[in-house]
Amino acid sequence: MHTLTWDEIDEVLVGATIMGCGGGGELAEGRELIRRAYEEGRAVTLAAPHELPDETLVACPYGVGGLIVGDEAEYAGLNWANEHPGVLAVRALGAHLGCEFGALITGELGGTSIADAFYPAAMLGLPVVDADPVGRAVPELEHSIFNLHGVPIAPQAVVNELGDTVIITVVADDRRSEALVRALAVASRNVVWVADHAMPWGRMKDVVIPGAISQAKHVGRAFRQAVAAGEDAAAAAVAAAGGGVLFRGRVTAFSWEEKDGFTWGELELTGQGADAEATYRVWSKNENLMAWRDGAPDVTAPDLICCFSGETGEPITNPHHEVGLSVTVVGLPAADAWRTARGVAVLGPRHFGFDIDYVPLEDRLSAR
Repeated sequence: MHTLTWDEIDEVLVGATIMGCGGGGELAEGRELIRRAYEEGRAVTLAAPHELPDETLVACPYGVGGLIVGDEAEYAGLNWANEHPGVLAVRALGAHLGCEFGALITGELGGTSIADAFYPAAMLGLPVVDADPVGRAVPELEHSIFNLHGVPIAPQAVVNELGDTVIITVVADDRRSEALVRALAVASRNVVWVADHAMPWGRMKDVVIPGAISQAKHVGRAFRQAVAAGEDAAAAAVAAAGGGVLFRGRVTAFSWEEKDGFTWGELELTGQGADAEATYRVWSKNENLMAWRDGAPDVTAPDLICCFSGETGEPITNPHHEVGLSVTVVGLPAADAWRTARGVAVLGPRHFGFDIDYVPLEDRLSAR
């Protein structure tokens, strides 16, 4: 097991923000949350998959909601919880099951999503396993490799900022869980924290993506080194993750709205440089999920669509695009589990209402 230094934490957070596809929360919020733990003398310990005994009980904590949190006036006159809701969710799930967890696993990759597991782990003195059940950020609870393998999501502990706690003991499936937890988020300033998928590591280890946190760290380090050297940071991240640059252009239009607990958006770009004669469009539901070049389908979920600022090089999270901003759009390959027929059915274009066939990123790039 390895205790992460602050520089290593930051590399993980940056890499996870890039792989968050515009979702997964803000990098600054993730940094601030983990900084609080480190300032209190806590630390995040990363456990390699082979270091956990099969009998170790593992839980998965994460946040659920849109990208914009609601007005605090909704909680006027009420007392806020005295601990972070992510910590409370892990405690509540353990109390419900009458057990203690030996490790935690992240729910997805993203600037805040990683912190939603790292912070409870640091505060509770638990290691985080170097694995992930998604390999990117995703908008819905059913978008999990756990779901692809039929691993039950319940019981679930759901906690908001007031400490209001709900235990979902039984749920029909992950889609119903999404509906129920999303409704609790909408009733809670658009954000709740969840802990679920409690099971022995021996049952989990062959389902999740091993080394996912190390991969985020690798991408984050490549990005940081490129920035320090004044090089193309987006290209460096692409090289580290094995993807490709999809488009470089300027924002000509960007619209978004909060609806049903999600942030929905559309981004339109006109090309620059080698892409000067082309246009590009990206559609998002929290995360970037669909892209079109000159009106024709280009890269789609489950592959990753990530945006970088052409001015600062920093990854752009939704909904923070602005007209006139220079943007580099890159594509990264999804985990193998998402590229199966079942994976594409759960996280491909038709799940989001688009009658478009999924074409792997590398095939899109080679056709150019």
